[in-house]
Amino acid sequence: MDDRGKEAPRHTPRWRYVVPNAITCIGLLLGLTATFRAMEGGYAESAWLIVLCVLIDKLDGTAARLLRATSAIGVQLDSFSDFVTFGIAPGSLVFMAMWRNTEGHYPLWQGTLMGWILRALVATYVLCACIRLAKFNVLTEESGGTKVFYGMPTTFAGGMVAVAFILGLRYERWELMVWAPVAMALLGALMVSNLPIPKIAPRQSIAANAFQLVNLALGYVCGIFRIWPEYLFAVILLYGVGGFAWGWIHRHELAPKRLDPYPP
Repeated sequence: MDDRGKEAPRHTPRWRYVVPNAITCIGLLLGLTATFRAMEGGYAESAWLIVLCVLIDKLDGTAARLLRATSAIGVQLDSFSDFVTFGIAPGSLVFMAMWRNTEGHYPLWQGTLMGWILRALVATYVLCACIRLAKFNVLTEESGGTKVFYGMPTTFAGGMVAVAFILGLRYERWELMVWAPVAMALLGALMVSNLPIPKIAPRQSIAANAFQLVNLALGYVCGIFRIWPEYLFAVILLYGVGGFAWGWIHRHELAPKRLDPYPP
């Protein structure tokens, strides 16, 4: 009790903050490793590491809520980690594969002009990821959190790039993979858009919750054991198409708050 007879707020032990922040740092280091592997030519391993980062990204927030250890520094650290793992790492993966063109699968991006276009497309994706994360932090601070994302989450975009790359390598669909830089720029546009997409969160429907839990569990199995990328791509595609279709229908009622300091 304090001097006014009210119950004093509980003090959160410092170790509780260490746990989610440590998970975030592990994800960041794995994102750096994915970048290094892409530079070394290990494209498949780089892509699977990005998928693993997607799974770890879900864990730090869950740990923070369970331990009641959400902090401002944790929010900022998570954004920095996401920028590395889902911005720089996927950009490095696609750029290095197209630019090095070791086995001659991507002749489209060879030459001075096309090389610079390649750089511009990948840079567009990375820049949009940075803007998307900054916008997310501001919207969260202003509104205290919402039930939807505005624009494609960087986690989702990075995971889609990685899984699509894994499938392209597995089935040797070079004629499709050569357009990966263009697809990344389009994903960047979706990231900075204001289209709402529902968050993966507990629902009122038992069936919906069971569906989410089963797919989440299978996602961890696939990511950890590096199996069934086809399933991962199907789930990502279903969430993206279905989520944005729902967001387009409800775009007016869920319009985000303006972020400019001088609204008209």
